Amino acid sequence: MKISDYLNNFPSDIPINIIGPLYRSGPLQEPVLFIDGGTNYRCNDSGLSVGDGDSSEFPLDILLSINKDFSDLAYALSAIPSHFSNVYLYGFLGERRDHELFNLGAAHRFLENRSQPSTIQFEQTIIGYTAGRWNFQRDGLFSILCLKDTWLTLHGECNYPCQDRTQFQVLDSLGLSNVGHGEIDLQNEGPVFVIFETPTKYQHRT
Repeated sequence: MKISDYLNNFPSDIPINIIGPLYRSGPLQEPVLFIDGGTNYRCNDSGLSVGDGDSSEFPLDILLSINKDFSDLAYALSAIPSHFSNVYLYGFLGERRDHELFNLGAAHRFLENRSQPSTIQFEQTIIGYTAGRWNFQRDGLFSILCLKDTWLTLHGECNYPCQDRTQFQVLDSLGLSNVGHGEIDLQNEGPVFVIFETPTKYQHRT
């Protein structure tokens, strides 16, 4: 079965849950994709598993070649039909830094290829938005990260708004260590990631 065949059994307004090898908690209800080592947390035959098998203890529904030039997660994200607009990722942060960074890259490409407003979220830590206008609540530290030069405005209850249309360059520290105090309005012309961190006594840019 293809990923698209499986997902098309569900309404497009239902979020897709994707489980990775570092899974700790989060919903396992369908639609759910288990990515390689994430299959180790599969409780029954629900969902669909995909990967090259290098970290899974169980057979996979879709077995990819180990000799490939893309990650298992990148493959899964690229196969999600365009009418699905919300994805939640669990178990893709921590341990190997290179995997974390390339998972963000795969998420960025997912957002770039969406034809409608869409989000992709790494647990409660990072949320990525397609181009558009978005609102979120934040009481504490957050940063805005772009993996492609992007123009945006940032209004609302935060220490460092961007009232005028401002260009954020790739990995620009302009978006580092903002502080929210309530509702924040973001309008962005390309994909952006909002990174949420636990508030600390250090609430300034360094």
